[in-house]
Amino acid sequence: MSHTQLIDAVAVRTAIRRYDPVPIDEDTARQLDMTLDAVNTLSGLHLQLICNEYRAFSSAVASGRFANVMNYLAIVGPRGDNEGREKAGFYGERVVLTAVQRSLGTCWVAASIDREQVERHCSINRGEELYLVAAIGHPEHHEDYAQRSYEDLAQEQRAHRSSRSFEEFTPAMSAEDRASALKWFTAGVEAAMKSPSARNLQPIRFRYDADDDTATAHIDYSVQDNHAFNDLGIAKLHFQIGAGSGSWTWGDGGRFSRRQA
Repeated sequence: MSHTQLIDAVAVRTAIRRYDPVPIDEDTARQLDMTLDAVNTLSGLHLQLICNEYRAFSSAVASGRFANVMNYLAIVGPRGDNEGREKAGFYGERVVLTAVQRSLGTCWVAASIDREQVERHCSINRGEELYLVAAIGHPEHHEDYAQRSYEDLAQEQRAHRSSRSFEEFTPAMSAEDRASALKWFTAGVEAAMKSPSARNLQPIRFRYDADDDTATAHIDYSVQDNHAFNDLGIAKLHFQIGAGSGSWTWGDGGRFSRRQA
């Protein structure tokens, strides 16, 4: 995916909970598997695409929280490792955005799953654990969905859920700091504002450092939950896409250094 395609995917991605019971076609599954191979090699994680398996979401479907979930990404990584959970968010969201570009719907899921069923159908090596999953598939009425314009989907994303304000994402910065921050930082935060997070808590905060032209990302522990490091990874990826070329260091307080194009 090009950078422009990633920007577009960030702009239209929403949490999809209702799907059509239509299998993912072989070409799309192959493209997703290629992305999974790449991110697993880069990250040391063990992300897997599980297709045509209903039982993991049977209770959530019966309750009406989801409909027709038959595919998902199993997010597996090192046991008890916060960096692994952060990487799972960063690289798992990269796969999610690839799926979005293929007109698939996705939804990160931490609680509404039968973990025992997921663990039966994915591979978990010694020293690994299942972090969480991401539902994936054709959105309900997917043929109509695929014909919708970018502008229509982007407007739906903006109205899909409430988001914290730019000021809430940058609480350690003054109004003067925000006004003087370079455009890449502003664009990065605005992309992070569109990132999914557990229970929509959005616990990640950013700050621009004018002295060395870098940014930092922090967990707000007053609103964090058990999935804060996963949220940290997702938010960092969205920020990086919005800001353009650059890279993060891992961890709470990780620093983003932008490379000049």
